[in-house]
Amino acid sequence: LLPHENKASAIHMGLSQSPGCVNTDVLPVKSKDILTFRCGWRSWKARPVFSQNNLNSDKHKFERYLPTGGAFFAASVYGPVSYTPCPVMVFRDDAVEGKRELVAMGSVLSADADRIVVKRIILTGYPVKVQKRTATVKYMFYNPEDVTWFKPAGLTTKHGLNGHIVQSVGEHGTMKCLFNAPIKQHDTVCLPLYKRIYPKFANTVSSSGNEEVTVRSAVARDALLVL
Repeated sequence: LLPHENKASAIHMGLSQSPGCVNTDVLPVKSKDILTFRCGWRSWKARPVFSQNNLNSDKHKFERYLPTGGAFFAASVYGPVSYTPCPVMVFRDDAVEGKRELVAMGSVLSADADRIVVKRIILTGYPVKVQKRTATVKYMFYNPEDVTWFKPAGLTTKHGLNGHIVQSVGEHGTMKCLFNAPIKQHDTVCLPLYKRIYPKFANTVSSSGNEEVTVRSAVARDALLVL
């Protein structure tokens, strides 16, 4: 083995759905489901995070489910360091029929712990007092410290307005906001945020009570270092 192949890292794989996989429409494969990865001569269980493979950006959008229809995507897992273009096959255990199903195949893209996968979430609040372009917004935050923390972030509304937080009001997360046009009482104020997503370790135990092969058991304990 090469010096770093005894260590673990975040492995990123370029995959596409297997043509013979027909059950994903009925039972889709979710991110962080326990899957079996056959990477070269190694095999281990992991809980991957699916994402788009953006060639023009260093940030990649999180995918909740395994993309279907032959779309190319990336899967990030913790595993033994492998080098491109090592072939990869991904299997799912079928609890009903008691066999493994090939769900995706592809190759290793890189072993890089700095690759960023982000999930978009939206916080919402509601105007309780409106005066032309100014509104008092509640129910987005519940303490003034959060209002102060997110003050530099921009706001949008469902009716297409843009604005920002002016100041915190009171002790319960109420805030005063200013928009680029008069806001209506029935509008909804939104704050889009991006959260970094990480894969998880798969700690599984077989029906016989023995531990199955995971990244923790496939790599020596003293060499389990994230590169």
